[in-house]
Amino acid sequence: MDLTTATRHAADYDLLFVGVSVALATVGSFAALVSALRIPLSGAATRLRWVLSAALSLGGGAIWAMHFMGMVAYHIDGMDITYDIGLTALSLVIAVAVSGIGLVLVGTNPHSVTRLGAGGLIAGLGVAAMHYTGMAAMRTGGTVTYDTKLVAISVVIAVLAALAALWITFRVRSRSHVLVASVVMATAVCGMHYTGMAATRVTGISGASEPSGGVDPITLSLVVCVLTFSILALVIFAALGGVSETDVFTRAAHAHDQTASLGGKPDMSGKPGTAAGSGAFGPAAPAGRAAPVLTIGAQTADVFGQAGDPGRQGHRRGHATRR
Repeated sequence: MDLTTATRHAADYDLLFVGVSVALATVGSFAALVSALRIPLSGAATRLRWVLSAALSLGGGAIWAMHFMGMVAYHIDGMDITYDIGLTALSLVIAVAVSGIGLVLVGTNPHSVTRLGAGGLIAGLGVAAMHYTGMAAMRTGGTVTYDTKLVAISVVIAVLAALAALWITFRVRSRSHVLVASVVMATAVCGMHYTGMAATRVTGISGASEPSGGVDPITLSLVVCVLTFSILALVIFAALGGVSETDVFTRAAHAHDQTASLGGKPDMSGKPGTAAGSGAFGPAAPAGRAAPVLTIGAQTADVFGQAGDPGRQGHRRGHATRR
């Protein structure tokens, strides 16, 4: 007589890992926002770098790393959990890719409702796809099913969270704005994740609860934590200008005011020094304002290369000769 029975296993969470996941969501959101501040203030050569930094911080840090640590926090009574490394890596790629697509769509015209809606929908559905791809990587030795109503709710939350994140990203322009927005974004991301986790149902067969293959989540979580926090710290340090560059928040506020005075229509011509160029993917320096300088010792170098203009240097030499 077969004595094995199917049993639905109860789940709970390790609060330490839940706390780490929330911290990652908050720090990742902050890094994405300060990187996005740099996009309208950068020349063509560096603009792509900041778009990629924002996408990596938002998709890889605030969304994926938070999601992974939230999954590590998930425990099922009487069952061990491991993760398929290939599907886990795929979920990371999805998160960064859809974040980048959303940022580019909205960033080309932050005041377009159509672009915001399209970017939010694509990014939100992508985040949901990332979440359930990551869940598919979970190996429990049992059968994983989902509550369809909660799955639908989690997808709606993902889209709303993406819309909020993209709307916020190109509107913050002060330290207080960034801090508040980071908390709002982190709350939205965590809300989507833990709603999706609440939809999970794991059923196992007694005596057959060992997972087949996969990587130990604790070992992987240490690697994810160290790498993610290190990368986000470097992104934040670079985005805030290191130790000596002109305050990025002052420049962002000035650029926002310039764009607002023009009806919110960024100039996509790429010509430096124009007021209209303060749109999200417009040129580097706002009108009527000198480019920031980076001072090293007794030498002053123009961040956007203007100090190296031979014409300006010749003018200075001639002026010195006349004196």
